[in-house]
Amino acid sequence: MTPYQSPSPGDSRPLAEELLLLCAEPTRGLLRIPGTTFPTAITGAVLAELQLRGAITVEGRRITGFHPLGDHDELAARVLAELERAGKNQHRATLDHVLRRVPHRTDPQYYLDRLTGQGVLTVRTHRFLGLPYRRWTAVPPDAGALIAERVAATLARTAVSGPTSPAEERDHQLAGLIGAVRLEYRIYRGTAGTPTRRAVRRLSRSLPVAHAVKQAVARRTAAASG
Repeated sequence: MTPYQSPSPGDSRPLAEELLLLCAEPTRGLLRIPGTTFPTAITGAVLAELQLRGAITVEGRRITGFHPLGDHDELAARVLAELERAGKNQHRATLDHVLRRVPHRTDPQYYLDRLTGQGVLTVRTHRFLGLPYRRWTAVPPDAGALIAERVAATLARTAVSGPTSPAEERDHQLAGLIGAVRLEYRIYRGTAGTPTRRAVRRLSRSLPVAHAVKQAVARRTAAASG
């Protein structure tokens, strides 16, 4: 297996960044990020990215192999560091373990700051009851909508054949993550979006990383409401 490689300039954005951009309102571009569960989704996106790039191998719920990280993605490095610690105990080298341990030490801030530095997002500080908070806006406002359209087109094109290229496999992983955090209801609305919503939900059940994220999100939601 080849060592992990950073995305080249021509590659798509990291899955975590695209997942954040999919939270943008299509008209104003304002990001509406689900606060309690999104750290889990971001960790899942990092895991899916590592899998796509050959940094980890996944069999069912188990992570059966991983390689040292060769770039400077802080959250990916954290995931691999946790795997290195877990590797000393076979029973801990699982998707569930990483999704339990990593999200409470991370949030989307790393990728929000990176997107802001690249000019893809703008940020403004507001105050509510005297307390500061920040709001991010996508530039252009339809940046998330364009990603959503691309994913929908890929799912329609591969409905019978399945993914046959790295780009299509990548879109399938992103679609599974969309379903894991139930963003499909916000992104693919109405009757026209029904086939895409169905495909997204299928992938959230069939892809190992997305399914693990879906279950982790369900556990966190139940714990927060209980």
